[in-house]
Amino acid sequence: MVPYIRLVDLQDEYVLNHYIYNNPEVNYYFTDDWSAEMYEMLAFAGFISITTKDELKNEYILPEMQFSYAVLTWDNLYISKRIKKLIKRHVLGENNYSITINKDIDAVFKKLELYHDGKNWLSQKYLRMLKECNNFNNNFNLISVELWDDKTLIAGEIGYSIGSTYTSLTGFFDKENYSDFGKIQLYALALILKESGFKIWNMGHPYMDYKFKMGAKEYQRLDFLNIWKKHRDDKRVILKDSMLKDLKDLFKDLL
Repeated sequence: MVPYIRLVDLQDEYVLNHYIYNNPEVNYYFTDDWSAEMYEMLAFAGFISITTKDELKNEYILPEMQFSYAVLTWDNLYISKRIKKLIKRHVLGENNYSITINKDIDAVFKKLELYHDGKNWLSQKYLRMLKECNNFNNNFNLISVELWDDKTLIAGEIGYSIGSTYTSLTGFFDKENYSDFGKIQLYALALILKESGFKIWNMGHPYMDYKFKMGAKEYQRLDFLNIWKKHRDDKRVILKDSMLKDLKDLFKDLL
């Protein structure tokens, strides 16, 4: 049975440390508290939250205190010869590829809906809550990443930052017309996070091979939390809204 979690649980260090962080049997919880305060506290504590529905289509938040996490730090960032060739092939030449931050989160959401074809856990209700969080606590910043071919949105993701940490939630890329650009968006984002002063990229579940090909390391829960708590309490790093980077300029040192 998935246990119910309350705001008061997250505000109680004893409960967090003895019943959640050190619980080797439980990773998923659920709540029907859709307040910005609840979500921000979940994120601050190290949970990554998705959504779920019951048989009556009632929607709940499903926070996970993962057993292990994939974390990327810049000293481990790895760009293989294959990826460099990929970037050269697509980025050089007569094109107008660019990456922006927080230019059009609603457009990213629409692309996520199409990409996940009815299985997009990041629902409209969840997106509204994220936007409310952005105004609730000035240490929590909602981040939308958009990769463009001129004015066409071809890849992107939604995540958030706390302190000097960035956490990915979900993303998409145009599989039919731009199959390689999912990887290019990830490396472009890594370079932006690095040069902006972020310390870690919390990539979530350590089950996807691409994360480790980028240089991510797997940390068990308690080891992750030690790193997480250190950097979530750092001075807040801000990605400026509507930041725009031409891909040629962003990757110039690689190319």
